[in-house]
Amino acid sequence: MQAVEREMARAERAELREPGSDRFFPDSAALARARSQVEAHLQAKPDDAAALVLLGRVGRFVLHRSRSAACSPEHGCVLDSTFDDGPFQAALDRALMLRTDDPEAHFWKARLLADGRPVLRDGEFGVDIDTEQVLVHARRAVVLDSRNVRYREFLAVSLADMGRYVEAVDAIRPVSDKHPLYLIFQDFAAVPIPEGAVPWPHHAAFAAVGMDDNPPRFAAQTGRSWAVALSIDQLEAFYRRRWPEFRLFAVTSAEEQEGDSTTGWFQNFRADRNGKLQPARDSGFIARLERGNDFDDLLMAVRQFRRHDEGAPERYPAAMGGKEAFLEVILVTGRKGPRS
Repeated sequence: MQAVEREMARAERAELREPGSDRFFPDSAALARARSQVEAHLQAKPDDAAALVLLGRVGRFVLHRSRSAACSPEHGCVLDSTFDDGPFQAALDRALMLRTDDPEAHFWKARLLADGRPVLRDGEFGVDIDTEQVLVHARRAVVLDSRNVRYREFLAVSLADMGRYVEAVDAIRPVSDKHPLYLIFQDFAAVPIPEGAVPWPHHAAFAAVGMDDNPPRFAAQTGRSWAVALSIDQLEAFYRRRWPEFRLFAVTSAEEQEGDSTTGWFQNFRADRNGKLQPARDSGFIARLERGNDFDDLLMAVRQFRRHDEGAPERYPAAMGGKEAFLEVILVTGRKGPRS
C-alpha cells in the first residue's frame, strides 16, 4: 500500500506541476497493478478509510484514459465504453461515511467530481461536472483543514472556473497576498463580466500556455474565456460604465488587410498609481505584443464567431442557443506562477 501511495503522490505532484516534481504519469499496467493491490487490501479490510481514499486517487488516473470519445465524419462521436467511475465514487463515499470529518476524503471526492463525466449532447462530446457538489466538498476540506495550501488552491481554482473571482480571491487570501493565484484572480476580479456571459475557461489555455514546454505552475490559470451574445458596440458600452474612455482596438491580419476585415479586438489594462487597473487610451501596446515581449499587465482579446464560420460547430457553445453570432472575450494576465 505504501508503494501505491508513493506512486500516486508522485503522479499528483507532476499533475499539479509542483516545484521539484518530474514529468510522470503511471502507465496502464502500473495503474492496473495499483488498483488490484488496493482492492485486494479492501477485500480483507473493507472499513479502511485511508485505503478507500487511495482507491479514489488511483481511480482518477485510471479514468483519465477513458474520459474521451472517438469521432469521425461518417459515424459521429461515440463515448469510450470503458469509462466507469462508479467504484471510485463509491469508495470515496464509503470513506466519508466512515470518517465524516476527514478533510482528505472531502478533498479527493471534490477532485474526482471536478474531473467530470463524459457525455454526448447533440452528437458532440462534452464533460459533465456537478459544480455544486465540487464546491460542497472543496469547502468542507478547507473548513476541516484551513491551513492546507493545496486544499485552498483547489477551492480557488474551482471558483475561478465558474467565473466567481471575488470568492476565489477570498479562498486563497489566507495563504498569502503574494500567492500567484491570489494575484491572478485579483486581476480577473477587477474586470467585470457582462450578465449572461458563459464561462469558457478551457478555451483560453492556448493564450496562457502557448508553446512553452515547461510553463509556470499556474500558467493554465492565467487565461480565461467567456462567450457573450453581444455586439462589439454593446460590449464597449458595457465596459464604459466602469471606464468612460474604454475602447477596443481592432486588429486586421496581414492576409486580410486588402479586404479590411477585422479579425479581432484588443485592450490592455495596467495598474495606476493606486493599484487600480486602467484601460489603455491608445493602441501602442499592440506593437509591443507583436514583438513577443512579456507583459505584466492584463490583456483583453475579443473574437467574433458566427454559426456557419469554419470550425464554429465545434466551438459554438450550447448556451448561445439560436444566436447567429457571439463574441469570445479572453482575458490573459501577465502574472506568472513559479516554475516547476
